[in-house]
Amino acid sequence: MEDSTILNTTTYLEALAQGNGLSEIEVLILQGLELIHVGKGIIRCKLLVTDRVAGDDGTWHAGAITAVMDAIGAASVYSTGDGLHSSVDLNASFYSAAKIHEKVEVEARVKGTNGRLKSSMIEIRRERDGELIATGRLWMAPLVLKAKHTGSSNLSKL
Repeated sequence: MEDSTILNTTTYLEALAQGNGLSEIEVLILQGLELIHVGKGIIRCKLLVTDRVAGDDGTWHAGAITAVMDAIGAASVYSTGDGLHSSVDLNASFYSAAKIHEKVEVEARVKGTNGRLKSSMIEIRRERDGELIATGRLWMAPLVLKAKHTGSSNLSKL
């Protein structure tokens, strides 16, 4: 029987690929995602660079690339079955550019732990020739929220 976290991860990413999701930014950057493999601690997928995520120069915007690293890296951490985590550090390095209408391959693998922190390595390569576009190392901490009801809201009005 397939692990429920693998199934949940797959379902979540498939919904984003179809343009359905709670986060507008994730829908924007991941719409059209093709899943190749979802396993415990590993995600492999393909993505078409569209004009929606390109800069003025017609290449994939570095901010959009970094957001993809964060989203797919987080999905790889979630797929380990240890619950929700929150990004605490993301280091990205850029080596090449991808243009509009180019397809890229994204792979994220959970590589290690340090206490309760988990680390995922993300590689993005051009599908056509395998050229390395960017790499990232993502560190995530368990997301534990403890809401305390005080009777009045102290939430920001921003």
